[in-house]
Amino acid sequence: MKYYILLVLAAMVGVASAQQNNNDTITKVTVENKVIIPFGEITKDRLVGAVDVIVAEDMSHTSDYNVESALVGLAPGLIVNKGSGSPGFDTTWMRIRGISRGGDDAPLIVIDGIANRSLSSISLDEVASIQILKDVTAKMLFGSKAANGVIMVTTKRGYDGDKKVEFFVESGVKRPTVLPEYVNSSQYAGLYNQARINDGLDPLYSAEDIANYRNPSLMYPDVDFHDTFLKKSTQFQRFNAQLRGGDEDTKYFLNVGFIGEDGLEKIGKTQKFNRLNIRSNLDYRVNNTVTAFLDIAGRMDIWDRANIDNATFFSRLSSHRPNDYPLYTGEIGDTDNLGWSPRVATNLVGDFTRSGYVNNKNYYAQTNFGLNFDLNKLVEGLSAGGYVTFDFFNNIALGKNLTYSRIDPSDGTRIGTDVLQAAEVRRGDNSTQNLGIVAKIDYEKSWGKNDLQINITGFRQTLTRKSTLDGPTTQQDDKNLNLGGRVNYMYDNKYVIEGSASYMGSDKFTEANRWGLFGAGGLAWIISNEDFLKDSKSINYLKLKGSFGVMGYDSSIEYLLFRDFYTGGGGFRFGPGNSVQDFAWRAGQIGNPDLTFEKSREFNVGVEATLFNNKVDLEVNYFNELRYDIPIVLNNAIPDYTGQLKPIGNFNEVSNKGVDLSINYSNSIKDFNYSIGGNLIYSKAVNEVYDEINEYANLNRTGLATDAIMGWVADGLYQDDAAIASHGVTSSYGDIIPGDVKLLDIVNDKGDNIIDQFDRQVIGNSTPRVNYSLNLNFEYKGLELFVLGQGITGFDRYQSNSYYWNVGENKYSVQALGAAVPGSVSGATSPRLTSLSQSHSYRGSSYWLVDGSFFKIRTAELSYAFKEDVSKKLGASKFKLFVRGNDLFTFSKIKNSDPENLNAGVTNYPMYTTVSLGLKLTY
Repeated sequence: MKYYILLVLAAMVGVASAQQNNNDTITKVTVENKVIIPFGEITKDRLVGAVDVIVAEDMSHTSDYNVESALVGLAPGLIVNKGSGSPGFDTTWMRIRGISRGGDDAPLIVIDGIANRSLSSISLDEVASIQILKDVTAKMLFGSKAANGVIMVTTKRGYDGDKKVEFFVESGVKRPTVLPEYVNSSQYAGLYNQARINDGLDPLYSAEDIANYRNPSLMYPDVDFHDTFLKKSTQFQRFNAQLRGGDEDTKYFLNVGFIGEDGLEKIGKTQKFNRLNIRSNLDYRVNNTVTAFLDIAGRMDIWDRANIDNATFFSRLSSHRPNDYPLYTGEIGDTDNLGWSPRVATNLVGDFTRSGYVNNKNYYAQTNFGLNFDLNKLVEGLSAGGYVTFDFFNNIALGKNLTYSRIDPSDGTRIGTDVLQAAEVRRGDNSTQNLGIVAKIDYEKSWGKNDLQINITGFRQTLTRKSTLDGPTTQQDDKNLNLGGRVNYMYDNKYVIEGSASYMGSDKFTEANRWGLFGAGGLAWIISNEDFLKDSKSINYLKLKGSFGVMGYDSSIEYLLFRDFYTGGGGFRFGPGNSVQDFAWRAGQIGNPDLTFEKSREFNVGVEATLFNNKVDLEVNYFNELRYDIPIVLNNAIPDYTGQLKPIGNFNEVSNKGVDLSINYSNSIKDFNYSIGGNLIYSKAVNEVYDEINEYANLNRTGLATDAIMGWVADGLYQDDAAIASHGVTSSYGDIIPGDVKLLDIVNDKGDNIIDQFDRQVIGNSTPRVNYSLNLNFEYKGLELFVLGQGITGFDRYQSNSYYWNVGENKYSVQALGAAVPGSVSGATSPRLTSLSQSHSYRGSSYWLVDGSFFKIRTAELSYAFKEDVSKKLGASKFKLFVRGNDLFTFSKIKNSDPENLNAGVTNYPMYTTVSLGLKLTY
């Protein structure tokens, strides 16, 4: 295969060189719109692959300060869904063209040509553009980590022109979109009694207890934890200043920014988050041959909070029952003595006021230094360059671990010890170093109708992780080496052919398998430049393109899987009566020396068009990808008689097919300018080869979607004993009584009429089939309205967290109020309650599945750019005021949780609706 790849590339160069001899006088048409690609740029008409471009202006309307969140809905090939709203953290989920390998499909992040960087390491205001590399020709030169797609960020730089200074200020309010609701103490006591009765047990609470909970006291507390510990909203501030300019010798860009945000904590130490970032990008022409650049960037994040993390805080809010303990046990106003409960080990007041604190700091530093050489005097069109990069990340957490006592309200016994003073200790100390070296040679030549571009690149990167908290520890270095080349040839401004190849190196395999040569090619036909369309008024630009290739992937493969390992495992006995015991070793891993690269075979065909006097821009791509040789533990492919330990081998295959589309219409009527656009992607991944052996076909995953949800089929609730008898089944998960979920016996050829694990089948899918967005932009004499909406559809969500499953001794949400009661099942919105931790009804069945589709108004901005005479009064050339809103409205069948994350507000921070005011000044 590798010889064919090299032959194709050589042939392309040869054909192009031969064409040079047929020189003529036809002038080449220049196209100015450039697309940044790996280690270079190319005019858009010569692009044979699929690349989405997001410019800084596209991201300037949102109040989200993290780059990840700001990308929602901005590109047809990029799928972005937000996580929780924890201050300073971005738990955004991102995929390019879906789940291409059925899991662990995160894209490669590249910033200014260097991978192993994260989007969280840079400020949104530093970004000039982002390219989403989707097809194999666009990704190839980034090597063995790029098969899942690449998010390639280019930061802003200086320019040859007048100095420009910009100031940006924004302040806003964040309010949870949805918070879980829970029953009060008297309601909980009555419901829990019913749960015990349902299980054949005696009630726990008397009628007098329930009445007393309605008038709370020390012995009968009724605590609304969410209302007590959470504020209704929180605030954030954002400031940024930029300086740009230069001349033909020196160009500079300087950015300084600050972000501050508070948490929702109402009692004790409120969480504070602050971020300071700075970047300097400098370009300098040494002489007519050599230019140099130096980029230095840094960022510091600081979290200051009580000694309880966000996930623990919200999990306790959602698990401490209203009648577990009184917050205080003293007289009214006495906050010295905290309440105690035998069921939970903490008191939330104590967690925030007496457990100590944590001060967490993240430090980021990024440097690029490079030289570019114009070798035109040696060979016309030849240039070369290279750069080295060194990044450093360090996380340091300091804090105090204090303890506090509590009082048993029943007899006044003090539980625990108060430790109010302690030395500050180090809670975390981790560092990451990223070293990169890049070299490239570029050649461009135009003659007559011919245009040739050749790029040769090579890079080496090493990512090192260390921790010194419990003594120095170092993880395996993550190394990446790639040699690549790309040849792009255009003839007569109509026909484009491109070939690319990468020689990928990975130290995750044995020496015999550490190198792989992979290649791709593509064609493009600019139909609008043909004579039969040159005079068309409705078709201004039309291009047909296609690409095909295979590339390797190793990012999800662990190190040293090719080696056998032994681990210490207990001991063995020998001697008289086995009385002697000695240390023993056992096999820990069976290595596979044949393990090699996972492969991605990809096909893309697309159409680009500009229509109707340049009013409509359209691009459509169809993609078909096959991942094969996916490494998995060979549990079934190797017989069990070989032992319990199984090696990892290249076995599974996943196909991913779909379409992505972008369309935009823009026009103007006198002073009124407007545009309407949209993005859409449909994708579905299927297990073509899957390591499995199942007794029953309904459990097989081969041929099914990789995100298929396996569960029981539910047919409502049992209404009475007669319905249970009529169904004629029993359950291996507990007794069935009226009000339980009716699960169907799918595999009835067993002849036992028992509901068990073998009765599961595909009942839904967990990732969206369709992601789409709509955007509107209206402008009239400086007044501008921008609206972006994003939606997802074609998937299901399990309502199975503690908010929906009110089982055992869990805290009961308001969902429990609609639970079925034996003898009164009709109209119930959930199954009968149970005091047991597991039961027949509360398991993964279609009863708990709900359509996960939603549509959100992600961003809305109303701004006004004042006229020049007003700006000059402030000494500025431009002055703009704006009001913004993020996630303002949600349309979904799910009403009592945020449909984007059902756990938001339950096990971590909630999602936010944001409203802000701000201004931007340009001098």
